[in-house]
Amino acid sequence: MSEHLLEVQNLRTSFVTGGGIVQAVRGVSMYVDRGEFIGIIGESGCGKSVSMLSVLRLLDDNAAVKADRIEFDGIDLQKQTRKSMRKILGRQIGMIFQDPMTSLNPLYTIGNQLTEPLCYHLKISKADARKEALNMLETVGINEPEKRLKQYPHELSGGMRQRAMIAIAMSCRPKLLIADEPTTALDVTIQAQIMELMAELKTKFTTSTILITHDLGVIASVCSRIMVMYGGKIMEQGTAGDIFYRPRHPYTEGLLRSVPGDGSGPKEKLIPIPGSPPDLMNPPAGCPFAARCKKAMKICGLAMPGLVDVAEGHKCACWLLYSRASGNREV
Repeated sequence: MSEHLLEVQNLRTSFVTGGGIVQAVRGVSMYVDRGEFIGIIGESGCGKSVSMLSVLRLLDDNAAVKADRIEFDGIDLQKQTRKSMRKILGRQIGMIFQDPMTSLNPLYTIGNQLTEPLCYHLKISKADARKEALNMLETVGINEPEKRLKQYPHELSGGMRQRAMIAIAMSCRPKLLIADEPTTALDVTIQAQIMELMAELKTKFTTSTILITHDLGVIASVCSRIMVMYGGKIMEQGTAGDIFYRPRHPYTEGLLRSVPGDGSGPKEKLIPIPGSPPDLMNPPAGCPFAARCKKAMKICGLAMPGLVDVAEGHKCACWLLYSRASGNREV
């Protein structure tokens, strides 16, 4: 049995559009260990969500997904049929989608949406599924669970809808949970509650978790390992300490400078990253961040550097880490 629950090697995802082919994910390799809580951060459009949806094969027909390897718990996901993937999704892999209001079916009650996967995957009766649904609603901190089972998504608050989504995703005790921006549009108090809940569920059910977000404040307290994505590539990866206190890539440094602190230290002016993300319909030959990087060299615009070891478990893809890289400091 592999030590990694999920292993992805050289994932490439593109979309055929009327204007051309968009190369959304360009050679992403990653892994998740059993019981691990990791994070993927980056600006909107950097490929975070598309990477995970590619792994789960939940993209539209205009998507082309290729990879050297996508293996989950010893199963080659690339060889699975739609029917066999349906048995894996929900039962072994759960997903919390970005917006619970659009992800939950407005025509069905919360109870119906909770009990259906339980009956399908666990082959239990509706009565037993209802008992388990009540238990899960209590587990995720929803009050009056009997009442909530009969309600429709629009009758719940944003925080309750998000908790209901988590309950549905966790109902079959999956081995892996993928949470895509689970705190978007929620106020900071509810955000903290949701993240605390996910950490508790991870401990209670020993579920591996991948948290996708652009909010560094959300990711800091719960993830043991973090990957920074930009332009469809992984630019840096390491422990939370590495990323927040010892960043080596200029993009990671830029992200940290653009986020307000906790207010305990001296006041510092926020510094936004100038420029715009690259056009992935015509991606640059070199580092995708080169055009926005103040430290860029000529080679940065010509070729993409590979991930190099900065320290144990800390990798970064930047020409500044190559001692032989030299030349004009402008791209």
